[in-house]
Amino acid sequence: MEETKVVTGAWELSTFKFNIEGRGLQLMLKHMKDRKLMGIKCHQCGTVYLPGPFYCRKCHIRIDEPAEVSDHGQVMTFTIGYADVRGNPLDEPRIAPIVKLDGCDSWIMGVMQGCAPEDVHVGMRVKVHWAEETTGSLQDMQYFVPE
Repeated sequence: MEETKVVTGAWELSTFKFNIEGRGLQLMLKHMKDRKLMGIKCHQCGTVYLPGPFYCRKCHIRIDEPAEVSDHGQVMTFTIGYADVRGNPLDEPRIAPIVKLDGCDSWIMGVMQGCAPEDVHVGMRVKVHWAEETTGSLQDMQYFVPE
């Protein structure tokens, strides 16, 4: 059995350089207005990402093939929050699932409504609850609900 090791100290993030590619997010947002989720597929291995990066995390090649992803999926893991980030109790527990959408190989995180915390489980089928009026923003996907 491996022992958990704790390394104390701070990581100075200003010394790191991050390459953020917005193309995959722009593609996703463009189609969310029509209540569709569009990811990017690797033409070599077939992996589908949402939102799509500019390169395949497996093959390390540039990718740009659009691929439609379902708005239905399954809970891969989740957490239930009883307090906000400052430690103040919430009026209701907040369920935050990480979901693998059908037709996609990456996972996305959101919030869940329509069920009690004790009813959530890994493997649970869920679907996106879309905003009544979609505008092509991240707020179009309001939350997940049980199927």
